Amino acid sequence: MPDLDRAALREALRARHPWVDHTEWGPRAVTAGECDLCGEEARLVQPCGPPPAELRGATPDWALGRRCAAALGVEGWCDGHVDEATAALGWLEGLPADADVLARLWWVATGEVRPDPRSGRHAAALLAELG
Repeated sequence: MPDLDRAALREALRARHPWVDHTEWGPRAVTAGECDLCGEEARLVQPCGPPPAELRGATPDWALGRRCAAALGVEGWCDGHVDEATAALGWLEGLPADADVLARLWWVATGEVRPDPRSGRHAAALLAELG
């Protein structure tokens, strides 16, 4: 795979999808990886409540993707953070359909994960769009 201009990719993502650079929720706010519950979606929110039973023994930085966060609802957050939970869940609902792809591209752009052929194609397409 040719060298990827990570700085250009970060700027392209910020310009086209500013939500990726959000500091409370999204790919910048969590450790890169897949949802700790389903393993299929990008991690986008880190609830502050105790992990669900399926995640017994989870590390303190456990995080969820969109569907799992929606299924868990405000129960994933502690009682003192219901307003934060409601805001995070609303924010997740407003994300584009390709949010998982874009979150993974953000992690490639920041160097948290290495690009694979698929992410390389997505990155090249995004950079070409913004030309």
